[in-house]
Amino acid sequence: MFSKNNKKMIAERSAERTLKYGLVKLNVGLASVLLATGLTFAGGQAASADTVTTSTEAQTTEVAPGQNDATTETTNKADAATQTESQGLTKESATESLKDAKATQDKAQGEVTEATKNVEDATTVRNDAKDVEASAQKDLDASLQAKKDIPAATDKVKEDSAALDNARDDVDKAQDNTEVAREAENTAVVNENAVQEKVNAQQKTVDDLKPAADQATAAQNTAKAADDIVSDQAAIQKDTEDEANLQQVVKEAQTTVNNLVETARQAAETETQAVDALKKAKEAETAAQANVDAVQTALKDATAQAEKDKAALEEAQKAGDAARATVKGWEDKIAQWQQFLVDEKDTSSSEHLNNLKKGIAAMKVRLGQAQDAVAEAQKAIDSALDVYGASRAKQTKAEETLTKANAALAIAKMSTAAAQTKEKAAAKSNAEAQAALEAGKAALEKSQAELANVQDKLAADKDKLVVDQAKYNDLKSQNNFADDEDVAAAQAAVDEAQTAVDKVQPNVDKANHAVHAQEKVVKAAQAVVDEAQANLDAVSEKLAQWKQALVDEKDTATSYHLDNLKKGIKALTIRQGQAQDALKAAQENLANEQAKLAKFQAVQAKNQAALDSANEALTNAKNTLADTEKKNADFKDALANTQAIKDYEAASTTLAEYQKELASAQEAVAKAEAAFNEAQQKEDAAKAAYETAKETYLTDKAKLQDLEALAAKEDEYVVAFEQASDKLNEAQAALDEVQKALQDKNVSLSVANGEVKYWEGVLAALESKPATSDEGTQTDKPDTGKTDQGAKDNDESGKTDQDAKDNDESGKTDQDVKDNDESGKTDQDTKDNDESGKTDQDVKDNNEPAKTADEDKVVVNDVKKVATTPEKKVEVKAIAKKAEAPKADTKAATLPQMGEKDNNEAAVVGLGLAGVAGALGLGVLNKKRS
Repeated sequence: MFSKNNKKMIAERSAERTLKYGLVKLNVGLASVLLATGLTFAGGQAASADTVTTSTEAQTTEVAPGQNDATTETTNKADAATQTESQGLTKESATESLKDAKATQDKAQGEVTEATKNVEDATTVRNDAKDVEASAQKDLDASLQAKKDIPAATDKVKEDSAALDNARDDVDKAQDNTEVAREAENTAVVNENAVQEKVNAQQKTVDDLKPAADQATAAQNTAKAADDIVSDQAAIQKDTEDEANLQQVVKEAQTTVNNLVETARQAAETETQAVDALKKAKEAETAAQANVDAVQTALKDATAQAEKDKAALEEAQKAGDAARATVKGWEDKIAQWQQFLVDEKDTSSSEHLNNLKKGIAAMKVRLGQAQDAVAEAQKAIDSALDVYGASRAKQTKAEETLTKANAALAIAKMSTAAAQTKEKAAAKSNAEAQAALEAGKAALEKSQAELANVQDKLAADKDKLVVDQAKYNDLKSQNNFADDEDVAAAQAAVDEAQTAVDKVQPNVDKANHAVHAQEKVVKAAQAVVDEAQANLDAVSEKLAQWKQALVDEKDTATSYHLDNLKKGIKALTIRQGQAQDALKAAQENLANEQAKLAKFQAVQAKNQAALDSANEALTNAKNTLADTEKKNADFKDALANTQAIKDYEAASTTLAEYQKELASAQEAVAKAEAAFNEAQQKEDAAKAAYETAKETYLTDKAKLQDLEALAAKEDEYVVAFEQASDKLNEAQAALDEVQKALQDKNVSLSVANGEVKYWEGVLAALESKPATSDEGTQTDKPDTGKTDQGAKDNDESGKTDQDAKDNDESGKTDQDVKDNDESGKTDQDTKDNDESGKTDQDVKDNNEPAKTADEDKVVVNDVKKVATTPEKKVEVKAIAKKAEAPKADTKAATLPQMGEKDNNEAAVVGLGLAGVAGALGLGVLNKKRS
């Protein structure tokens, strides 16, 4: 396979072939064409204009845009091919006629577009009128329904009015009850207020008496707590004496027990020592035996390790010998190659000599590695030798240790026997001492139990004293009381603080004196530093002047003068160094004196801080003493004021009676308030019911008024509905009229489209005439003498809409036509024809379906109809049939490709001639390859 544009391959194929000619075999395609030709002659009346109506009905079949253009064009061209010969048409006349036909087509297209827009506008008006009619119908129905609902609404308003009157009466009754309850509540509140005033006055009296009574009560409680403390102290004193007596008894018993314990301890210790000695003797014996076993094992291990280390030493020596042999081998080989280098220096090439040198260098590297290995091996030998020596030493030492261990084992066995004898005697003495100790302990425990009881009582009394003391202190703290002991303690604190102040004051004075003296020393040291700095500055300045003079007079002064300058500069430099040393010494002295001053100042600050703290403590102690004395006076006054407690208790009793009376009054007020609230709630409920009844009455009354108003508009709504119906009928009539006009315009457009297609076919037939006249001789070209237009005609030739409709009923298929088109061609011919390009005119014809500018519009053509939306398809079929059927006779009489009615027989003859020409064309001589 190759492209038709591959000219080289086409030429090679053409040069290699030897063409032979003969008739084509009668195949299925040829038979079908001959059969079609016979049927055409036999049934010539099938082309009569009387059958146009059927074809027109077939045009409503739904097809894709552009699908029928090719079939129509092919039919028109086939008809035109027969008529161009009989009518003697020329290209110029056909072209002119085509232009006129296209102008008519464009005009018809514009009229169709305008008519389509008119249909859309009329449809909009009709829909609006329909909506207005529906609205008027709805209003009329509502008015009629309102007239029916008025009686029931009137009865409902009457019922609501009666309910409203009843609710108003209930509100009046509830308001009267509320007023009665309000008066009762006011009376109860007045009584409550009077009792409350009595309670408040008595409460004020109680509150006024309470502080003094509380103070007196607190003083009495505090005094009682003090008495409790005295009682606790007396009990503690007695318990302490009893404890001392019992402690003496216990002490004597404890001494006896201690003596017995010591005796028992000594006996037990003797026994323990004997047991320990026996245990140690046995342990020593066991240890000696274990030591013997361990030493024997160690000797065995040491002997094995020595043998192992000896073998390792021998292996290391062998490795060293091998490494030294390797070194010797590399040395010999290097010497050999060096000799080669000397011997072949003048005979071998430089490359060979370089290779020898490189080899020697490489071997030296290997020699160095081998020497390193020898060194490592020697290290290993030395290490193994050291290890082996150590192993032999361990073996010898283990043998000596075993001899000593055996001797120690014999001694240990003798010690064990002696220890067993001593242990038995000590056990007997210990048993006797333990019996005496138990008797002494029993006497001691009895005395200790008595002592414990006394001590428990003493501890309880002390705990009680602590509790009472805490209670006493809390009472004093809570009531700001102080006793005489507190005053004495505060006075002692003042004396102690004064003593601390007197102790710190001399230290402060001493520190101040030291600081002042050191400040004078620092000032003198600073003066020395300043003097040394001034001396250094003067010497430095003079030295700089002399150095500058030496520079300035270098070229003008005598050498003698310059030498003097240099000597002077040298002397000044020395003086400058001395001045710097003096300044440094003075600065160091100043720093030392300043450090001393800082230390003195630190001590001064520390002593001053201590003095300030002592003074602050003294001030606080004095303040505390004054406060304590005041609290002591208050305590004594409160303790003497017993009348305040009596007055307060009497006033409190009266207040309690008044409070009971107030509670009764408050209960009466609460009941009155509850009654008033209940009456108020009933009143609110009655008012709410009234408002509800009122709202219901007003709502139902408004509904009745709305119904009456709506019923009154019945006549108005009737008139409006009739007017809307008339307008809808007018809009529908207008829509029918513009739709009919659109159908007429579509028919005109279909006629114009058919004429354009016809003249295009005529023009194509005229253009293809010269090519077909030479068809029998041009057998060596791949395109078989066909132009691009002719190839397209062959590929796209086929059937009219009528042929397509009759495909299922007749023996003609697309394959028949394809077979006819392909007969007389090679595979290359067929490919060339299939791939041949279409002219601009062909493409334009295929892409020019007759349709309006709006894709949603429907246009009925002579060979197709376009429906771009599914909703339009059913409507399009009906419109197409309605528009085309009345015009069938007109089309039959006016379509030029069909001939005049009177010349239908000539058309049949033309079709027959076309069939014969097709059969002859399919009988082209077949090309065969040699």
